[in-house]
Amino acid sequence: MKDPVTEYILANWKNTVRQPEDTIHGLVRLPKPFTVPCAKEMFTDFYYWDSYFTNLGLMRSGLDGQAENNLDNIKYFIDNLGFMPNANHLLDRSQPPLFTRGVYDLYKFRGDEGIIRKYIDTILRELSFFYDDRTVFEGLAAYGNNCTRQSLNGCAPWLADRVGEKYDTPDEGAALADDLLAIAESGWDFNPRFPDGENRFAVKNYVHIDLNCLLYDAEVKAAEMLDIAGRAPEASVLRNKAQKRRDAVNKYMRDPDTGVYYDYNFRRGILSPVLSCASFYPYAAGIAEDDKGLEETLRRLELPYGLSTCEFRGNDARYYQWDYPAMWPSNVYFACTALERAGHSDDAKRIGDKYVSTLRSVFEKTGSLWEKYDATTCAVSVTTEYETPAMLGWTAGVYLWLTSGQ
Repeated sequence: MKDPVTEYILANWKNTVRQPEDTIHGLVRLPKPFTVPCAKEMFTDFYYWDSYFTNLGLMRSGLDGQAENNLDNIKYFIDNLGFMPNANHLLDRSQPPLFTRGVYDLYKFRGDEGIIRKYIDTILRELSFFYDDRTVFEGLAAYGNNCTRQSLNGCAPWLADRVGEKYDTPDEGAALADDLLAIAESGWDFNPRFPDGENRFAVKNYVHIDLNCLLYDAEVKAAEMLDIAGRAPEASVLRNKAQKRRDAVNKYMRDPDTGVYYDYNFRRGILSPVLSCASFYPYAAGIAEDDKGLEETLRRLELPYGLSTCEFRGNDARYYQWDYPAMWPSNVYFACTALERAGHSDDAKRIGDKYVSTLRSVFEKTGSLWEKYDATTCAVSVTTEYETPAMLGWTAGVYLWLTSGQ
């Protein structure tokens, strides 16, 4: 029996491919055709971490050539800027570093060591960016931004309005914008994971669990690829870095009582009070030494129709895009990866099935895929920061990853 969602995706991938001359905002002309998240809605530029999940679907659709084009465009940025920006028109910050994982996936998909030789030096260049520009505490990294004071002052009003914050002086506005754009680099813009006293967005006081797990994963995979490329001494250096990062994550970012991992406020020496899907990343990356906290994390985040980004915190809490009860495809991907890797296959299947079922139910009613879903109502997620767009992109990629046996 044909799956109407899969048929829709396969018929519409072409509508999300743009040619280099089609760059909307015109800041950077990309060297290769690129895949955009939305066919015609608000996100019609080339975005960094969206492309990783999109590529999962492209490879499973026989379109691995376009997946390679997307990697080539990321390579172009890293080779020229030293990092991949948030998008081709947002050059003042990066996003979660999934380039190495994307290269590794394509190498495994094709079984072609030429993929490694093509990208390995660019992989090392991106890692250097996070070592040099984003490492802040005991070898652990934090999200940030590369904005000037002038640009922070310029974007402070609309950022403050978007999250419902107020400020009295230009210095306060710049500080707020600095924190919010660092959160934007996490891809989770915006979320409640980084409170500190009265400051709800004290992101600069934290090292971040998802970022450090992704860097660990990149170090391990890059070391494997360096060995294949005959560069064993460099591989050894990366393995040592990975081991140190793993040790630091387990030392500072794990609650010893529950085993749950959190973002770590290194200014105060305390864990974040907010549980989120980022707590799945240590299990997905292979950092966690046991699965003690995994079931606790799942128990507190699973809802009737899927997985909430953050834990429910009471009716008086403010909820953002990346918060309760929104179910994002990237979170489903890392949660299922974590559960499967830890040997919780039944849980992984249940969470994946909930996402697939919710997506199909909404597709039957709307004829579209959407950026995110409400895990309490089996509907499109509605939040106040911006209207939820119809989206192929990572929604389609994770759907195909789940329904094709991964």
